[in-house]
Amino acid sequence: MKLWKTISLILLLIVIVASAFGIALVRRGFSARETPSAVEKLAAITARQLAVPSIYKRLHNPSPASAENLQAGMEHFSDHCATCHANDGSGETLFGKGLYPKPPDMRTGETQNKSDGELYYTIENGIRLSGMPAFGEEHIAGGDTDTWKLVLFIRHLPTLTADELNQMEQMNPKTEADRAEEQQEKEFLNGGEPSQNVGETHHH
Repeated sequence: MKLWKTISLILLLIVIVASAFGIALVRRGFSARETPSAVEKLAAITARQLAVPSIYKRLHNPSPASAENLQAGMEHFSDHCATCHANDGSGETLFGKGLYPKPPDMRTGETQNKSDGELYYTIENGIRLSGMPAFGEEHIAGGDTDTWKLVLFIRHLPTLTADELNQMEQMNPKTEADRAEEQQEKEFLNGGEPSQNVGETHHH
């Protein structure tokens, strides 16, 4: 009888704590500007770990860590991932700061300690209730070589050099205004007259 009383008391405490957290969350609002609480982080990490099928957790990157594969991963990251994750993987970008939860610093253990297969699965399938979309198609487990090259580059982020960051800046997506400004700079440096429509965007 005492055991049931103890269990009932524990369940009651859990309900009270959960209710208090829920009330506090509602009163605080659902702004993406907030930093996730410890409870939210724990729940998200646990759900993420449970969501990755065991077959992926055991996968190892089949792409050799060659300079060519690393370059391909860098180009892909610069063009598709850096908008939210930043070229250096810090997540310190305009879009990244506006997401909830914020993108992790991919140079730290939170990302680097994941298995190759976990990183692959996250890229291919995204993460629900976050800003991370699913970039992959319906492949056989581990079948997209481009994603594996991206995993190689993510592993390289902690040792990224200043020269590599400069390369990535040239590969980042650019708006019409950015391209026009670059063209004007080239014309000016080559002794030509700068264009008059710098910064204008064209609508189609």
